[in-house]
Amino acid sequence: MKIENWDELQAEELYEIAEKLKKEKNCFVLAHNYQFMEVQKIADYVGDSLQMAKVATKTEAKIILLCGIKIMAETVKILNPDKKVLMSHYDADCPLANMKSPDDLRALRKKYPDAEVVCYVNSPAALKAESTITCTSANAVKVVSSIPKEKQVIFVPDKNIGAWVAYKNNRELIMFDSYCYVHEQITLEEAMMIKEEYPDYSLIVHPECTLDVCKEADLVCSTSQMIDFVKENDRVIIGTEIGLYYQLKYHYPEKHLVPLSPKMICDDMKKTDLRGVVRALEEEKYEITVPANIKQKAKKSLDRMLLFI
Repeated sequence: MKIENWDELQAEELYEIAEKLKKEKNCFVLAHNYQFMEVQKIADYVGDSLQMAKVATKTEAKIILLCGIKIMAETVKILNPDKKVLMSHYDADCPLANMKSPDDLRALRKKYPDAEVVCYVNSPAALKAESTITCTSANAVKVVSSIPKEKQVIFVPDKNIGAWVAYKNNRELIMFDSYCYVHEQITLEEAMMIKEEYPDYSLIVHPECTLDVCKEADLVCSTSQMIDFVKENDRVIIGTEIGLYYQLKYHYPEKHLVPLSPKMICDDMKKTDLRGVVRALEEEKYEITVPANIKQKAKKSLDRMLLFI
C-alpha cells in the first residue's frame, strides 16, 4: 500500500488504512496511557511502559509499533529482540531520561562501589545497563524494601520517585538531581487548593510528583493503578499527565473526574498524532535498535524487576 495524499486523509480513512496495514504487515500496535485518544483507538493494547513491554512478548506479530517515547520502545525491543520495533515519531523522547548520562551513573557507582543500583524503567537502555535492577512506579517501594537495610542504594534517574521510595522505606537513597518536568511543576499549594475545591474527591497522584504533593494525596500510584482505582471510585482528581484523564473520561463518562492541573502535558508524548502513527506503520522507517552489549546488560536488570511483578 503506497499512500501519497497523507495530508488530505480524514480520521475515519486513517483508521481504515491502519487496520489494513496491521493485517498486511502482521503488526501489533501499542499505545501509552498518555497518548491522544485518537491514537489509543488504533492500538491493540494501551497501558503503561512495563505493561506494553510485557504484552509485546506475548504477541506473534513480526512488527511492533510503539506509540509513545523512545525509552519505552527500547524496553520493548530488549524484551522482544527478534521482533522489529518501530516508533510512532522519530524524536519523541524523555527529558528526564536524558538529564543524566551513563557516565554520571558510572561515576556514582565508583563513589559507592558496593551499592545496589535501582533504575526506574522510564530511563534509557544505556542507563538500565549500568544498574543492577530496574523498577516501575508501581513496584519501586517493594523493590527497594527487598534490599537489606545495611546495603547502600543508588536510585536513578527520578529524584521524586526516589524521595517517595525513601520515605516509604524509611531509609536514605543516593540519587541524581533529575526529575519529570510534567509532575515536578505541581506545587503543594495547588494540590491543597484542588482538594479544598473538591472536598469529597480522592486525590491520586503519580510518584513522579514531589514528596510534599505525594504526602497530600489519598493515593500515590502508577497510571495502571490509577485506572484500577477509577474503576472502583466515582469522584477522583487525576494527578498525572493529562492524557490519562482524557482516557478515563472517554471510558467512564458517568464518573466525576477532574485533572489535578491542565498544564500537566508531556510535549514529547503529544508529538504523536493519528496521521503520524499510520504513516510510520506504512513506511516502517523509525526502527528502534539497541546495541548488543547494552541490550544484554539491560535485560539482566529488567529480568530481576519482573520477579516483583
